Amino acid sequence: MGGMIEALGTIFSMWGLACLLAGTAIGIVVGALPGLGPSIGISLLIPFTYTLSPELSMLLLVSLYMGAEYGGSVSAILLSTPGTAAAASTALDGYAMTRQGRANEALAISLGSSAVGGVIGGLALLVLAGPLASLALKFGPAGYFAVGLFGLTSVAALSGGSLVKGLLGAAFGLAIATVGIDPIAGVPRFTFGFIELYEGVPFLTALIGLFAVSEALVLAEKGIRSSADGQGPVRSVLLRARQWRDLFPTMLSGSVIGTLLGILPGVGGNIACWIARDFARRRDKDPDSFGHGAEKGVAAPEAANNATVGGALIPLLSLGVPGSPTTAVLVGALILHGLRPGPQLFSEAPALVYSILIGVIVSALAMFAVGTLCLPIWARAIRLPRSVIATGIMAFAVLGAFALRNLVFDVSMMLLFGLLGYVLKKLRFSVAPIVLAMVLGYLVESNYRTALVTSQGSYSIFVTDPISLTFLILSAVSLILPILRSLRSRRRSAL
Repeated sequence: MGGMIEALGTIFSMWGLACLLAGTAIGIVVGALPGLGPSIGISLLIPFTYTLSPELSMLLLVSLYMGAEYGGSVSAILLSTPGTAAAASTALDGYAMTRQGRANEALAISLGSSAVGGVIGGLALLVLAGPLASLALKFGPAGYFAVGLFGLTSVAALSGGSLVKGLLGAAFGLAIATVGIDPIAGVPRFTFGFIELYEGVPFLTALIGLFAVSEALVLAEKGIRSSADGQGPVRSVLLRARQWRDLFPTMLSGSVIGTLLGILPGVGGNIACWIARDFARRRDKDPDSFGHGAEKGVAAPEAANNATVGGALIPLLSLGVPGSPTTAVLVGALILHGLRPGPQLFSEAPALVYSILIGVIVSALAMFAVGTLCLPIWARAIRLPRSVIATGIMAFAVLGAFALRNLVFDVSMMLLFGLLGYVLKKLRFSVAPIVLAMVLGYLVESNYRTALVTSQGSYSIFVTDPISLTFLILSAVSLILPILRSLRSRRRSAL
C-alpha cells in the first residue's frame, strides 16, 4: 500500500503531470508521422530520461507509448497514411469517412475509442496482471499457430467481401513474409543477393508504400483541387451522447480483444486491431458498410490498439517478457536505471510498479485532454490542395522509410510497394489482406514449424492441443460463413 501512495504522489505532482502531458503530446506527433511510431519515439527519448527518477522516466515513456498508438490514426483518417502499423485498419473506414465529409466524426470516434481502450487496458494491467500472465504461458507453438491462422481468416472481411481477392492478397503477403533469414534453419532465402533483405522486407517500409505512396499517387492523379472538397468542416472532436451509447459496446469488445492479445508476446496492436475490426463487422447488422465509412470500423481497432498498451505491459512486469517491440525497448529504459523487469520488481521497486500501473490509466485520460485541444488544429491539413498533401505525404514517406535503417535501399523498396499499391487500387484489390498476412506471416510459420519439431513431425499436435483445436475450428467457421452468406444472397437475388 505504501508503494501505491508514493506512486500517486509522484503521478499527481507537478513533474509527474508534466511528464504525462509532454509524453502524450510527443507520442501523438510521433505516431502521426509515418515511419516513426512508439518504438522509435521511445528509443530516441530514453537518453533524455537518464537524469530523471525511474518513476518519472517511465511515466514519460509510457505516456509516449499511449499517445503514439493513438496518433497513428490521425494521419490514417485524414490522409489514408497510417502513422503506425496498428492504425492500418483504421485507415479503411476512417479515410472513407473523411472523403464523405465526416472527418470530424472519425477523429472524435478515434479519440474517444482510444481513451476507452487505454483506460480498460490500464485497469486490466492493474487488476489482472498475475492471472492473465499465467494464461499466456499456456499457449504453446500449436496454439500460437492457430491464433495466427484465425487472424488470416478475416481476409474476406478485409477485401470488400471478395474471398478470392482476399485469399490472393493474403497469399502474396505470406510470400513477402518468407523473405529473409529462415526462422528455424537460420539460412537466408529469397533475398536475391541483397544483404539488406536478410532481416526480411521491412514491414513499415512496405506499409508506408502500400498506404501512403499509393494514396499520394492517387491524389496527384486527381488534380490540384482541395482535398477537402465536399468533406465538411472539422470543429470539435467530442462524441455526442448518442454516439457514445451506440459505439460503447464496440469500444468495449475492441478493448477486451486488445488487452487479451496484447498479453501474448509478439502479437500486439498490429494484429489486435484487425481482429477487433473483424469481430465488430461480424456482429454488425450491416457488415457490408465496413470499408465504406462505418463508425464501428474506426471504434473497434482504435480501442484495441490502445488497450494493447496495458496488455503488453502485463507479461513485461509479471514475467520480464516483453509483450510487444515497444515494451522490449522499455526494458532498456529500466536497465538504464539499474532495474530488471520481472516478479522481483514488485518487491524491489513497488513505487515504480504502481507508477506504471496507474500511469497507464492516467496517460489515457491525458491523451484525451491533449487530443481534444490539439486535433482541431491538426485537422486543418485536409484543407490543403491535393497536390500539396501528395507532396507532403511523399516527403514524410521518404524521410520515414530512410529513418528506419538509414538505407536508400528502403526508400527504393517503399517506392516499389507504392507502385504495387497504386496498381492494386486500380484493380479494386484491397491492400489490407497483404498487410495482415505480412504481420502474421512470421507468427504462423515459426510456430507451425516449431510445433512440428516438438511433435517429431506429427500433425496430431494441432488437434490434441485444446487451444489450437479451438482456434482451428473458429478459422474453419470464419471461412465457411462468407461462402454460405454469398450463396444465400445469390439464391435470394435469383428469386
